[in-house]
Amino acid sequence: MSTAIVMSGGGIRGPLQVGALQSLLEHGIKPDMLAGTSAGSLNAGFMAAMGADLSTIPALQKAWKSATKDKVYPGSAGAVMLRVLLDGAEGFFPTDGMRKLIQQTLPKGITTFGQCKLPCYLTAVDLCSAQLYVFGDLPSAKLVDGMMASSVIPVLQPPLNYGNLQLVDGGVLAELPASVVMDRGAKVIYAINVGRGDEVKPPAKGILDIFMRTLETMVAESIFQDFKRAEEDATVELHHIHIGALGTLSFDDFSHIDEMFVLGKQAADEYLANPAPKMVAAPRAVKAAAKTVRDAQQYIPPYRR
Repeated sequence: MSTAIVMSGGGIRGPLQVGALQSLLEHGIKPDMLAGTSAGSLNAGFMAAMGADLSTIPALQKAWKSATKDKVYPGSAGAVMLRVLLDGAEGFFPTDGMRKLIQQTLPKGITTFGQCKLPCYLTAVDLCSAQLYVFGDLPSAKLVDGMMASSVIPVLQPPLNYGNLQLVDGGVLAELPASVVMDRGAKVIYAINVGRGDEVKPPAKGILDIFMRTLETMVAESIFQDFKRAEEDATVELHHIHIGALGTLSFDDFSHIDEMFVLGKQAADEYLANPAPKMVAAPRAVKAAAKTVRDAQQYIPPYRR
């Protein structure tokens, strides 16, 4: 059976997925294909280019450790406001540094999806048509374009103008693209989710934190729809590895990279010691009775029940 590893968005918490990848490979789980969204697209793209082997993990770790706030989110608060208010920028931060970082980190000679060691599918959303697009089916597609399109966070970073498309983070419509690999024949899926699960977080503070929490909450809905599809398909075995560690990190806090490698591996090791495929359609919190807070009653959508 074809095995896929699928990775969610998660921004700065992408290194958690590197630890989980190390655990999966140490347990003898080697994918036939990879898919990712946002931070997951970076990990999927790098691993596809380098190979799904334990020898790739140090290179992935080095790539994340080479990322800094100055490279990814450059500029002072004043400079950011000038860009937006006076220059009419389409995002608070330019993406030149991130593109350069990706290009420098990819193996030499690997520039297209067709040159990758295994199939890789990365998602992006077109703001003009509100449709999901997937990079990876066409061998000639540029790997860096797919990784950039999938990972630019709207408002924080400008969209990628690609032909007549205005592409942003694939998580807007496919936070954990399990359906993408199911449509391409995957029957065993390891879904590494560093986005929202069943945890209740403290109130968000500040405009950017509130915006990021809002985006995180919106994109999580697509996860449960994909999981519902897997649950109803007897031929699919889906393993949901949710890693909630450091869930309140600021989007530009690069000080916990090494810690996340360890925490991600620990979480995956713990899951693989007692795997529970199919038990993924809804988080524990919403399987319980709906809550009432003052005069507001929680509504649980059908695909979460």
